[in-house]
Amino acid sequence: MKHLLLILNLCISVTLQEAYDNANPYNEYEKYIVLEPNQIYTGAIGIYEGDIFIDCQGSIIDLQGQSGIWVYADEDYNATLDIQYCNIINGAIDLVNSGLTYGGIASGKIINCNFYNNNIGLKPCDESEVQIENCNFINNNYGIGIISETPIVTISYSNSWNNENDYWENCPG
Repeated sequence: MKHLLLILNLCISVTLQEAYDNANPYNEYEKYIVLEPNQIYTGAIGIYEGDIFIDCQGSIIDLQGQSGIWVYADEDYNATLDIQYCNIINGAIDLVNSGLTYGGIASGKIINCNFYNNNIGLKPCDESEVQIENCNFINNNYGIGIISETPIVTISYSNSWNNENDYWENCPG
């Protein structure tokens, strides 16, 4: 019975965008997204304003070769993303895209997440500020690609293995 439920969950496609669109505010977050465990969510999203929280509860975000999860902020539109217990897989295989990208002055915390089979697992760029804790970067071209010299990235208790390159730092190109 357990295997039948897992197969049914795999057959019912739920997009990450649908979960985002249906989320309600909670505490300081404008969107508080709690995904179902053992569910696969598909597709990419772009976050360009607001304080967002995603708790995947161990579910999978399968980007299906798309551009990933983007968080971008500037002086006029603030954006933060705190994300936990997510498995982010199969991001686009090109140098522009990644599993998760923070750009502009975006900020956030990434806790207990796995990045698997992406071109770049996590890409902080511009003047973003990202805290990474208890995360794994596995089988990516680059585990973490820090683009430009100005992002502030704090990494603690994280692992990186089977990547073509574990870290790519301060590459303005």
